Amino acid sequence: MLIVLASLVGIFIGLNFKAVILVPLFLFGVAAYAALSIEHGFGATSLAIVVAAVSVQGGYMIGLTGRDLFAQILTRLNIVQSKRV
Repeated sequence: MLIVLASLVGIFIGLNFKAVILVPLFLFGVAAYAALSIEHGFGATSLAIVVAAVSVQGGYMIGLTGRDLFAQILTRLNIVQSKRV
């Protein structure tokens, strides 16, 4: 579940933001997960953080490569106005 959620967040971030957002997102995610998983051991927590970080970055790359396709779909559905003159 963590991998899917992190990948979806990465895809959303890749579609809407630039690469500068990855570092604050990673630091916020580490702090939030570490605070919520106090009862787990250090090894399990650090492994989950690494898996989530890799998933977010993979999703971010998917979002970056899908920007053009997403923009074309939105234009065809008339959700976003075309940039043609």
